[in-house]
Amino acid sequence: MSQKVVVFGVDPQNDFGNPRGSLYCRGGFKVVGGGMILIEYAKENGWPTMFSADDHPQNSDHFKPHGPWPPHCVHDTWGAEFLPGIEIDPDQHIFHKGTRKEEHGYDPFEGDGGPGRSPEQVMGDPKNTTIIAWGIATNYCVRTFVLTARKKGYKVYVVLDACRAVPTPPNPPSDFITEGQAIQDMKDAGAIMTTVEEVVSGRI
Repeated sequence: MSQKVVVFGVDPQNDFGNPRGSLYCRGGFKVVGGGMILIEYAKENGWPTMFSADDHPQNSDHFKPHGPWPPHCVHDTWGAEFLPGIEIDPDQHIFHKGTRKEEHGYDPFEGDGGPGRSPEQVMGDPKNTTIIAWGIATNYCVRTFVLTARKKGYKVYVVLDACRAVPTPPNPPSDFITEGQAIQDMKDAGAIMTTVEEVVSGRI
């Protein structure tokens, strides 16, 4: 690739990927292996790596009964920590989202990485930047991140075997986004679905 390449991990946190998490996505631990392979490959190639993280206040409107979800990734709790095995280097950017009571925090592009450090500012010109996205959950924050990135003009690859989705409940609400619908939405927006193997073999 002649463009700048960014490997971006979306919310690989305990409440999503650990079976004890309050919003567990089945197989969530499996994103760690794939994600770290991608990060190591990025380091070998001199690519920047970045993360987003839900970081909600305890009284977030995102939580039931006002919002759609059980409390999760509350600031300074175990659930908000990254999954074991996710290694963070000092030079890796982490963008915290959903930090205010009224914010849902689905979109990593709204995350805060500190003064002058929004994802768009750090990643640079969309015309010259390719994003390789992985993380949790395929049908919510990964989907939102990818759709926003495509609207902004970034080329985006979604590493599906390093992603996991919120499972469809038995009686889903009418606005629930299934994993299949999310993948189709991302494809329709021009994102390219791929695998860890395809990335590290240089086939993308």
